[in-house]
Amino acid sequence: MTLKNILYTGMYGLLLMNAASCRKSSALDVDMSKYIVDNPAQTDLDSWITDNLTNPYNIQLQYRYERDLLGDVGKDVSPVKLDKVQPTAQAIINIFLKTYEKVAGVAFIKTYTPKQFVLFGSPAYNTDGTLTLGSADGGRRVILYDLNNLDFSDPAQVSTKMFTIHHEFTHILNQTIAIPPDFLQVTKSDYMLDWTNGTNTEAVAKSLGFVSRYARQDVNEDFAETVASLLIKGQLWFDSYAKSAGADGQTKLKQKEALVVDYFRQYFNINFRELQYEVGKVLRVTYNDKTRGFMYAWQNKLLANSLVVDFNQPYYAQFGQSAKFTTIYNQVKAGLATVGYTPVSFNVVFVSPTVIQMQHTLANSAGAAVAWYDYNITINANGEITFTKFDNGSTAPQYVAGRTALPAFVPLNNYLATKLFKADWMPAAATDGGSYYLKFAGFYVSNEPDNYFYGKF
Repeated sequence: MTLKNILYTGMYGLLLMNAASCRKSSALDVDMSKYIVDNPAQTDLDSWITDNLTNPYNIQLQYRYERDLLGDVGKDVSPVKLDKVQPTAQAIINIFLKTYEKVAGVAFIKTYTPKQFVLFGSPAYNTDGTLTLGSADGGRRVILYDLNNLDFSDPAQVSTKMFTIHHEFTHILNQTIAIPPDFLQVTKSDYMLDWTNGTNTEAVAKSLGFVSRYARQDVNEDFAETVASLLIKGQLWFDSYAKSAGADGQTKLKQKEALVVDYFRQYFNINFRELQYEVGKVLRVTYNDKTRGFMYAWQNKLLANSLVVDFNQPYYAQFGQSAKFTTIYNQVKAGLATVGYTPVSFNVVFVSPTVIQMQHTLANSAGAAVAWYDYNITINANGEITFTKFDNGSTAPQYVAGRTALPAFVPLNNYLATKLFKADWMPAAATDGGSYYLKFAGFYVSNEPDNYFYGKF
């Protein structure tokens, strides 16, 4: 044995002796109960979750980090920040749970909603360069990612996250009641598993009848994307999107919409139009989403039809009329009577964000005539509208008739010219979802809500 080996052996022996000596003289006294992380102390946040989510809905909210709850444990994601937890839970309650509860009932919520929401702070990155923002696991759990970047004062960001929830919940419903076979047939030959391929542009997907690029992946994603788009982006957005898809794309998108509406009615007894209304109302009222308002729809050219004001229709008896506007309109009637005409109705045509055309249908013993008037529109910072009549010089018969009948319309034109107006979905009784969803709108005098006129699209 060399001197070096002797030294190593001696040193090793001393280490063993020291270790043995430590074991004999220093017994550890550690209370491991202080380090249990599986049963953390209850906080005010936990109490709020229990009172507002767990007790009323039997839903657990898991915000403490647990890798085992990841959809793919091989991915790295960060925990959610504590200040994002309660606003996220409140949005789930407001925009998802309460809307379904109001339309479908308590029994539906108890039967079909997921029993656990899991929150993570960062997105989950995929190998193809895409991000996973949410997933549904076995009909019981919904996982939400990328919450640390969510600004709850931004309605667009809130809508994006709620889109994910409605998308994933649709998958859960489809696990209970399968997607109707007719839905698959609409675009069966155009699904594309590699949906991130550069050839699958937004324009191509739209023209083929898909509501997004992702919808092309398969029929399951297509159905979920269609449902979430109709609920979160809204009917006017969907109609405008479909209209811009070309004739074939529009037909397919509207077929899918009809099948979605029928799916909810037939299998869950849900009026999908009422559900759209409730979701849109919460986004608009609670989260200040102006994209759900009438003014946004008008100014962004989402109104496909004119507003028909026909006081002979029964819904005016049902929803009421403005006595102040009726007085003005009766003056027009009296003026027209002196030249042998009776007003039948008028259409408000939204020519552009800055021009409105009013088309008045008149009747006399010889038949009917139509008188057109154009108005420039200005909107101030408070959303107040000014009508300014102008003559475009056209010699079209409708404009000639308008000039001939102009003296009778002085009361109406003065009414429009001398007041500031606001526009909205109205009257209130006709905006409460169901069959009236997005069907009625009108104008009222600013700060004078009993002075208004409205019509039906």
